[in-house]
Amino acid sequence: MQKAILALAFFLLASLAFGQKYLQLERLHSAKTKKYQPGDEITFQLNNGQWYTRVIDDINYERQFILFANGHVAVDSIVAFRSFTPAKWSRPLGNQLINFSAVWLIYGLVAQTVDGDGYDAGVLLTVPVTSSTIGLALKKLFKHRTYRIHRNKAGEVTKWRLRTLDLTVK
Repeated sequence: MQKAILALAFFLLASLAFGQKYLQLERLHSAKTKKYQPGDEITFQLNNGQWYTRVIDDINYERQFILFANGHVAVDSIVAFRSFTPAKWSRPLGNQLINFSAVWLIYGLVAQTVDGDGYDAGVLLTVPVTSSTIGLALKKLFKHRTYRIHRNKAGEVTKWRLRTLDLTVK
């Protein structure tokens, strides 16, 4: 009896779950995906070459449309998709280079005042300026990633695929 009540409770809770419609960006033959649901802001490029940034209002699985406040876009007409999550390695490496430049400058100044014979001013300033410049450039260059959705002559995607999913329980 308890199992039946528990199963009924889980069934009722599953029907109340929201966020069952997704726009999924995936690489072919890979389990890693990025999912976007209604309320998320996306940036995409259409066949005409223009970039758009819109907030998803709804996703129509049957027609393969993404619905926005001022219209809709067919998923097949999107040729590029941009993600603004930085690369996993760029931010930590950039921060480490900036920290290295600060530590180099502090140790160099301490060595200069204590010993008087430390590094010359050129080396004392060149290394931290170069290190922090490279660190900031890494963080800036790899701040976003563009996924190009190419299709072969048969119309099949070659590397990245963008599709709609409707996982609502009916």
